[in-house]
Amino acid sequence: MADSTMTLEQELLEQVRKLDRDQQRRVMAYARALHTRPKGLSGSVFLERTKDIHIDVGDLERMEQAIEETFEGVSDVPEVRFND
Repeated sequence: MADSTMTLEQELLEQVRKLDRDQQRRVMAYARALHTRPKGLSGSVFLERTKDIHIDVGDLERMEQAIEETFEGVSDVPEVRFND
């Protein structure tokens, strides 16, 4: 049990030492992934950067059809209007 004087790093090390070798490797892989994972864009930034991209309506319809066929329909997705 961690006391109030134990640092986060010390507590983490204490917990990792309790794990078996395979679990420690998984923790290490996760920690590395957190450190190297690129940050994404917020929705508003994405829309601002892509607002001038124009896709043919026919292409959009074909994409929608392919998505529906692949995922057996799309539900609970709000309609998004990019040109308004």
